[in-house]
Amino acid sequence: MARPATLTVTGTASVSRAPDRAIVSFAIQTTDADSGKATSANAAIANALTAKLTQLGLPAADVVTAGYGLDYAPRPTKPDPASDQRYGYTVTRTIDATVDAIDRAGAVIDAGVSAGATGINGVSFVLRDAHAAQRSAQAAALADAVAQARSLASAAGMRLVRIVSIAPGGGDAVAPRMMRMPVMAMAASSVPTTITPGNLTVDAQVTVNYEIAPSP
Repeated sequence: MARPATLTVTGTASVSRAPDRAIVSFAIQTTDADSGKATSANAAIANALTAKLTQLGLPAADVVTAGYGLDYAPRPTKPDPASDQRYGYTVTRTIDATVDAIDRAGAVIDAGVSAGATGINGVSFVLRDAHAAQRSAQAAALADAVAQARSLASAAGMRLVRIVSIAPGGGDAVAPRMMRMPVMAMAASSVPTTITPGNLTVDAQVTVNYEIAPSP
């Protein structure tokens, strides 16, 4: 028995969504010849930063330590005056603050800088319900695939009998939008920081396999 003829099409779509969550990554770096003093100084800044963000209304669960490290660099006999190398014990801590209101991200950044953060690794903008955006993009990609199948089948003098399979493809992940921010420039200015992230684009791809037959 002959196998039925099939038609395979791949639909693609993109949807645009405004981000509704920001993740600000603060860096705290302290150096001292004494490891205890380096760690204590780092902890003091971290505590001040956490307190500042708590005062802004951020829940404790949204201010987390994302990284921590302690390194030692011995001071050379003849240090290079032109080098920016830090000697002694260097403690590096990363604190991530999740902000569920984009318009408050600038205030969070300013609070962290005023608390003593020595750097900002960047700001990520994401969607709280990324799956909903993915589903919308996939539905649009499926509609594109169906439209293609109908057009191709009609042009070939065929009709669509039934869907044999539907398979989502790659490209449907919601990539966060990143912004880099020079902390020294912000620290030197009393102008409040403003954030304008722009929209996020969500891509999707869906492959549909149809059984087809000649039009009557």
